[in-house]
Amino acid sequence: MSLASRMYHGETSFDFVGRRRLWFTVSGLLVLISLVSLVVPGLNFGIDFKGGAVFRVQPTTTVTEAQVRAAVGPVAEVVQVTENNPVQVIVQTEELPPAEVTRIRATLAKLAGVESNGVSTETIGSKWGSTVSRKAFIALLVFLVVIVIYVSLRMEFKMAVAALVALLHDLIITAGIFALSRFEVTPATVIALLTILGYSLYDTVVVFDKVRENTGSLTAMSRTTYSQATNLAVNQTMMRSLNTSLASLLPILGLLVVGSYLLGAETLKDLALALFVGVAAGAYSSIFIAPPLVAMWKEKEPRYAQLRARVERLAAQGQGAERPERPERAERPVRGRRPAAQRPATPRAEPELAPDPELAPDEELEDEVAETEPAAVAQAPARRQPPKPRPTQQRRKPSGRQQSRPAKRRRR
Repeated sequence: MSLASRMYHGETSFDFVGRRRLWFTVSGLLVLISLVSLVVPGLNFGIDFKGGAVFRVQPTTTVTEAQVRAAVGPVAEVVQVTENNPVQVIVQTEELPPAEVTRIRATLAKLAGVESNGVSTETIGSKWGSTVSRKAFIALLVFLVVIVIYVSLRMEFKMAVAALVALLHDLIITAGIFALSRFEVTPATVIALLTILGYSLYDTVVVFDKVRENTGSLTAMSRTTYSQATNLAVNQTMMRSLNTSLASLLPILGLLVVGSYLLGAETLKDLALALFVGVAAGAYSSIFIAPPLVAMWKEKEPRYAQLRARVERLAAQGQGAERPERPERAERPVRGRRPAAQRPATPRAEPELAPDPELAPDEELEDEVAETEPAAVAQAPARRQPPKPRPTQQRRKPSGRQQSRPAKRRRR
């Protein structure tokens, strides 16, 4: 039998819910580091959010980043010389007036050994970035409200709140890794952040559905607490969640490695990193965060608190206390029969006496028979002899032929 089958049937169980303090501590540290990283280094917003200008040129001679910075001046915020074939020089600046844009284009064209038309320029205002950020925030709020309504109607409100906590956990950790890795936050990153919400919510709803199934039959006389039933549900769905998450992580990892590093697609790098971190965090929160949080919250309800106290009391007393001994039943009177207390005492048979040696053998035998015969007849009830078995009469099936006269005589 495989490990997944043993976990599903409860033969092998890992205490996920019982160790919730450990999981909450680990998640709290990760969330704290992520929040600090959002403040100290901060997110590296791309040009689409903060606005500015981007210059791109393919040089015909060898150019270094130091040469580009020296030629452009302090207005250059990001200077990058790609190593791909063909080599490309990328310069990103803040918002500049038209005269400054013209100067930088001419400087880069002279440094790269190309004409001024060979330098491509892309100018983006900061208003577009603020508009995208506002719309993304509104979409996130609408998504969260819809999720709360759906999970509350399909399951219960406490599970909806736990699902929201798991979603915020995944978003904060993903944003913190972006801040620490200094990746640019682009519109592709926003799309990836909205996408990972679906992955995280899918795993959480799968686990919650099994939790609802296991805990729906709990009563006041059950021998399983809410936490134990929740832990069984997590064990039963863990392999399914891991298989689903691994099936999603492997293509994303290929997109991150092959698309961004081998092919040099910068947009794919931002998208793939956010998806990879978000899916991994969603798989973690759906097992280690959301179910223990629901179990801890539900255990505070009076119904499940009393059930937990009863189960703990029975466990402390032992197995014998689960079923108290039944009192002995009184003897039921049989119809036509008096109770045992009203029945006359049956005389006990007296022990046989040793024969008197003075009596002769014949006289002794006659006296003994004469004395015991009447008492035996009086005490011994009349026994019915079993009826004699009647011979079975075999009947012949009537035949269609008429019997002959000798046969009739013999029958008579």
